Amino acid sequence: MEIVVCVKQVPDVDDIKWTKENNLDRSQMLSKINPHDEWALDWALNIKSKFKDVNVNVISMGPSQAKDTLNYCLAKGATRAILLSDKAFGGSDTIVTSKILARAIKKYIPDFDYVITGLFAQDGDTAQVPVSLAQLLDVIDVIGVNEIHNADKNCAIVSQKLADVINIFEISTPCLLAVREKCNNSYIARIEDYVRAQNTPIEEYNITDLGFEKNEVGVLGSPTTVYKAFRPQINKNTQEIKDDLARVVLDFIVKAK
Repeated sequence: MEIVVCVKQVPDVDDIKWTKENNLDRSQMLSKINPHDEWALDWALNIKSKFKDVNVNVISMGPSQAKDTLNYCLAKGATRAILLSDKAFGGSDTIVTSKILARAIKKYIPDFDYVITGLFAQDGDTAQVPVSLAQLLDVIDVIGVNEIHNADKNCAIVSQKLADVINIFEISTPCLLAVREKCNNSYIARIEDYVRAQNTPIEEYNITDLGFEKNEVGVLGSPTTVYKAFRPQINKNTQEIKDDLARVVLDFIVKAK
């Protein structure tokens, strides 16, 4: 069984820096694995633990420092790691990112059974890539999965939580699952796992390997334009109450009516 997990290295949200084009300047920020993507990896590893001959392929698009995230995934138990890295990919919007990932999956993991992703990335919060990727791969998808109850070579049974409703799906493979909840079985990598990961090569492919032209990717190929990006300023008017708290609160409620 072949499982593909899409992971992204995201910046520390307390250390945001911007380029002049209003894109995140990732080279100047501390980074980590996107939390939702780690959940996706944990679900994939949970499936792997139940069967023989299961490969968990992690794939990421990003700069060379994204290898740190891929090494982390290998230490947790992933079988194979692929990095899609090229300066031309910088500034790609969600649709171009989906096109790059889809082409790489088709070329390097063509016989996949599952693609498992996080629902959204901490640095973008669009939740657009999973849906776009499923369309480009021409597979059925379930978005917002909160639990993978069972998954084998032929099909999976998953639950999807929407507001106050939980939907149960039986979905045939190949398919894409975008998870929104943690897996109860999350493996914590040990020192020996990191040593093993360091000895596992990370495959790296660029724009030429994937057969894109420069005007098809990055800022040039992206129809989305970011006109302004900023950190919102939150101002709160506070009042310190030292005595007779109940009376002050009651007066406030009465006045509000």
